[in-house]
Amino acid sequence: MSDTTPSLFPTKEMYAMSITKGGHSPLYNKLSNTDKRKLTYNNLHLSLDMDCSGPNSFPVLQPYNGTLEYEYCRFTERNKCNGKGQALMIFEDDYLFNHLLWDKLEQTTATLTKFDCLFTPDFSMYVDVPLHINRDSIYKTRFVGAYWQKCGFNVIPTASWADANSFTWCFEGLPMHSVIAVCGVGISWSRAAMELWFYGVKQVEKLLSPTTIIVYGKETEIPGISVPVIFIEDHITKYYRNETARK
Repeated sequence: MSDTTPSLFPTKEMYAMSITKGGHSPLYNKLSNTDKRKLTYNNLHLSLDMDCSGPNSFPVLQPYNGTLEYEYCRFTERNKCNGKGQALMIFEDDYLFNHLLWDKLEQTTATLTKFDCLFTPDFSMYVDVPLHINRDSIYKTRFVGAYWQKCGFNVIPTASWADANSFTWCFEGLPMHSVIAVCGVGISWSRAAMELWFYGVKQVEKLLSPTTIIVYGKETEIPGISVPVIFIEDHITKYYRNETARK
């Protein structure tokens, strides 16, 4: 049962004041090293009071419908950002953030309080891997987002999918009537990839009724979409465009 006692401070400020320098609860340092390893394995200690539902028991996210007038910052450049009026995006190769946002989730979260908003991390989905790998990616992105919301952060949920069969479960835990972000990088390498991506965005609209869809990637006309769409230029396309211009 969650604590509904009124507080003089916003939830994020309460979180920042209550944690140790390493981002842990003060009780953490009182545990033996063995207990620390047992109780914190796979972040299970952070799942307390976390709402999980649906066939896969993915953590459930609350909707975000606040301002989108942010400066958008990349996760790998977070230390160059002051966080004020900024939202942190996590659309990068998994090896650049998985260790920090899963293995060291608490410690990393403690360093992100300066940001006004966070996107849930876009753990990769693939069309040619065993099913459990993609389900694990969805579980982790929902878990991180739910933990951040519990800590008082503004969180923009991210939707992702693999092949056509993944649409029966890949949106589980995402909120209705919320801003939803999707990655649009690398969709033009084949006609089939682009068609699958178009279908995925249309499924986001159909199943989640989002207030706005944010696309991280090159501006593209999306047929059959009526919801407002915002495009954020991705650093990958921008990098290769600049490299081509130099040649």
